[in-house]
Amino acid sequence: MRRKDSATDLRSISPAQKKSEEPMRVDLDLTVLGICTGTGLTHLSCALVRFSQKSPSALLRVQLEKFDQIPVPFSVRDPIINYLRLGPRAAKTASCIDDLFGHLFSSGVKTFCRRHTLDITCFDLVGTHTEALKLLHRQTNPDGAREHQINWNRIVTAETGISTVFDFSILEPTIVRSHIHPIAYVDRILLQHPHKFRVCLNIDELSTLSFIPAHSHDGARGTISRSCGPGSLLIDYAMRYCTSNDQSEDRDGNLASLGKVNQGIVDSFLSTRDYLRQSPPLSIATEMFGDHEAQQLIDTCLYSNMSDQDTLATITRVTAQNILNQYHRLLKIFFPAGQKVDELFICGPGARNSSIIDYLEAELPESVITKPLHDVGIPGDAHEPVCYAQLALEAVLSHSTRPTYMPLPPSSQHPPVDTVKASVVPGRRWNELLSRVLEYSGGERIHTLKKVHVTGSLEAGFQDINLG
Repeated sequence: MRRKDSATDLRSISPAQKKSEEPMRVDLDLTVLGICTGTGLTHLSCALVRFSQKSPSALLRVQLEKFDQIPVPFSVRDPIINYLRLGPRAAKTASCIDDLFGHLFSSGVKTFCRRHTLDITCFDLVGTHTEALKLLHRQTNPDGAREHQINWNRIVTAETGISTVFDFSILEPTIVRSHIHPIAYVDRILLQHPHKFRVCLNIDELSTLSFIPAHSHDGARGTISRSCGPGSLLIDYAMRYCTSNDQSEDRDGNLASLGKVNQGIVDSFLSTRDYLRQSPPLSIATEMFGDHEAQQLIDTCLYSNMSDQDTLATITRVTAQNILNQYHRLLKIFFPAGQKVDELFICGPGARNSSIIDYLEAELPESVITKPLHDVGIPGDAHEPVCYAQLALEAVLSHSTRPTYMPLPPSSQHPPVDTVKASVVPGRRWNELLSRVLEYSGGERIHTLKKVHVTGSLEAGFQDINLG
């Protein structure tokens, strides 16, 4: 990646903005497991995060202690695929899917503990999320989607004993936004800089762009985040096709780098699709039966007598070029003309694909510095589970210190401050957790966090990073 400085470069920040690194007595000390899976259901991503804070107004210290990806066994994945294949017809089987997801996530928590020799009672909270189930519930019963989420998270809590936090959403003052992803809120906390305009690109099965204006941009819009189309979705399908299911990803973009891009196919495909208006099909079942946009691309490449390497190169370019197109489009739509981006942080499994990264770096202006999310102390693959751990923490802190006479405003109204909304299934130690939080807060309301300090990373060489 193109590097000129580090995300830890705070030379432009005044001394008054720097926080002391003196040892502090920790008043808040919670351990949260973030666990999530994408639409492909290939694995569960798990991040164990320790959060500590001296006082509600102090820096929140974030330490990523463990990260792992647990494969979803075919014995679990196949039945879910069969249900998802039914789509809107699956209403009568939705409860079965809830059971499957509940057992999948609870088994994932237990497997994570076994792999890392952890006592399951050391977790204060679990923050959960799955994209696949959200899609099915939108198809079958949009009004009952929240009930389904409660059902499968109840299973997680029942089988692990841990309080489960889920169904996250963000309410922000004076800003009306639909389709804002809660992860963008965490991205802003991690990446907002006093003077630099930053963008975070997450390349998972789908790709997501978050635009994060600097603190000093008076009157600027808040963080804007949009899903902008396929990430690894098309590439992974093409890899399975080209290798007869022997490989499921083009790790590091090695195979695509050996091929030649058919630019005509790329331009023709993208000219007929607007991924800002409509995301690619998310049902993993349609992938299994070939009814997918990736298959259309492959058929076009086969008709042109292209090799497997050329096919992968072309489909990878479709992904990269679409990301670039949506980057420019979103920047133009939501920000003033001529808005310059200082830094682009790239994370997610697709951040390892050199064919995508090389293309973006070649096409972006020289002034845009591309960096891995490692620069802020978080491995790129751990981005999403860390975000869900953070969201779980904030939701519980806000909920447990809010007076009983102060209900959350409905989504149609503006809260006075940022608010993380979520649902909770209390576990065995829930009352103990509430007591600890109330004692820490001194009976005062805890609002959402503004200052984060990422400390000790999983990989040697990471320094303490003050992101305030």
